[in-house]
Amino acid sequence: MFRHIQKLVILLISWSIVLLFPIFTASAATSGNTSSKYDSTIDSPLEDDFDRYIKSQRRRKILAGTDRTSFVVYDISQNKKIVSINEDRQMMAASIIKNFVMLAYFHEVKYGRQKHTAVNKGNLRAMIRYSSNPSTNYFIRLLGGPAQVNRILKANYRYFKQTRIVEYIPASGRTYKNMTSARDLSTFFLRLWQGKLPHSEKMKWYFKLKNGDYIYKQTYIPASVEVYNKTGTVYGLVGDGGVLVLRDPQGRARPYIFIGLMEDRTKTNRGNRWQSFYDWKNRRAYILRRLSEQAYKYIYEKHYGGRLVRR
Repeated sequence: MFRHIQKLVILLISWSIVLLFPIFTASAATSGNTSSKYDSTIDSPLEDDFDRYIKSQRRRKILAGTDRTSFVVYDISQNKKIVSINEDRQMMAASIIKNFVMLAYFHEVKYGRQKHTAVNKGNLRAMIRYSSNPSTNYFIRLLGGPAQVNRILKANYRYFKQTRIVEYIPASGRTYKNMTSARDLSTFFLRLWQGKLPHSEKMKWYFKLKNGDYIYKQTYIPASVEVYNKTGTVYGLVGDGGVLVLRDPQGRARPYIFIGLMEDRTKTNRGNRWQSFYDWKNRRAYILRRLSEQAYKYIYEKHYGGRLVRR
């Protein structure tokens, strides 16, 4: 009788292993199915959290297989990068290219080749705060056209490796040819904050104007946090990047950079735009907001010993 029970137990264990094996292999296949590129020098739980969240959105079909993502989170106070995911990947810039148009303009102002007139101030405000495409084209034309703006950047700011300006923004607003990267954007905002770009304080003033964003509004990030940012949105790219300044428990300002880009180049083809633009955009904006919350919580609690109280 005892020998019969032994055989039965062995049989049950064998069947359990057989049944569980497909689950393990499927899980391994899923975890390996990613083209994300990480900086191996960064050992950050936050980067792992970002990765898990993006993968969960892919499993839920919120993000398609054709969606590509890039992220950088950088604590300026601690001079520490804590998220680096595909940051060197060249992505469509959409309206985020306006950061670099403004930089090229202020470069020319610094060297006396342009005047910071009332008309130009008004167009800068419209370009950054309201993301005005006509105002952007005004500056590109003022500086000599897309190729000349690109030359100004390449000749004087060679650390922007993936950024290029090759077109005016079309009347439709669907600008797909101007490019940048999460790395270039994080470098832009770091050097801006360090005062290493021409007229950095003036540029910071424009970025701080109240505007649309995907990293602060509709999040639980406290109202006391200051935001200096610029979004980019077109059917094919949803992005936001800038500096957020939190207050640590002692009341000291602690700036950090958040860059998030989500791109699907198949959407440049009208035939692939089966989803309404607003639904497509809002789903990705939601993801950026949740990741921005995670970044704030991690930095506030892990770097500065705070305890987050949601608003």
